[in-house]
Amino acid sequence: MTVPLALGSIGNVFYFVDDLEAAVDWYSARLGRSPIQRGGALVAFDIDGVRLTLHRNDELNSSGPAGVSAYWTVDDVDVIAAEWITHGAVAHRGPKTVFTGERLCQLLDPFGNLFSVRQAPA
Repeated sequence: MTVPLALGSIGNVFYFVDDLEAAVDWYSARLGRSPIQRGGALVAFDIDGVRLTLHRNDELNSSGPAGVSAYWTVDDVDVIAAEWITHGAVAHRGPKTVFTGERLCQLLDPFGNLFSVRQAPA
């Protein structure tokens, strides 16, 4: 019998970008908060106990949707999507309501990364 792996909640989501300072400025404005940490090729934000880390593209990682997307819970997916699209994001998938009753949207930020949001079922 396999012992279940003890996993905690997600603690850090990394987005890789070509222009770190432009990404910091863009995310600071969208998130309405300043970074909590800067060092070398990365800058981290705290989003209610979960880190969002922007990291300069390197030989191991680059920006872009590649099969994994963490969904951030928000009060209103449509408001977030509209505001972010106004500031250069592109709707990649959604906004749409799925069979679970959740409202979801995947947004491509101006740096090529997926930022996904979900709204709990009404």
